[in-house]
Amino acid sequence: MIIIPELSIEEIAAAIKTVRKAKGMTLKEVEARSGGVWKAVVIGSYERCDRALSVKKAINLANFYQVPLSELLGLNTQSRTAPREKITIDLRSTNNEPSTESDVLAVKNFATLICAKRHDWNGEVLSIRNSDLTTISLLINRDEATAYDWLQSRRFILGARRP
Repeated sequence: MIIIPELSIEEIAAAIKTVRKAKGMTLKEVEARSGGVWKAVVIGSYERCDRALSVKKAINLANFYQVPLSELLGLNTQSRTAPREKITIDLRSTNNEPSTESDVLAVKNFATLICAKRHDWNGEVLSIRNSDLTTISLLINRDEATAYDWLQSRRFILGARRP
């Protein structure tokens, strides 16, 4: 059974606006990047609670923003969260991964970006912050707990047990 928390319309509208801002887009940029599919005035109306958002449109908007529907609607389930211990990415595993899956490439590119920002080119391991796990989860379109499990299953987390 899925338990959906009771949220006010204002909380859902705020969550929609939070996702847009987290993606670094203004209302006009949403319209431009969507090729006019999402009009600035319409998105603004959803964010101000001036217009009802159908389930179909919510799904399409979540797909446009490339976030889970639960994130778009502010349905952050507290039932299962990712571990909050130190997370160490095994760069050897990511670099040896032959897959060209978009999720694997996203993790590789993210790790390279973090290494570049830190000027850390030892090439063995990379300690990441919990906020970095949040970023990875957004990049691979999963919630944090599922992203952590996925990283473990690919043996990208140092010390992760094989499934």
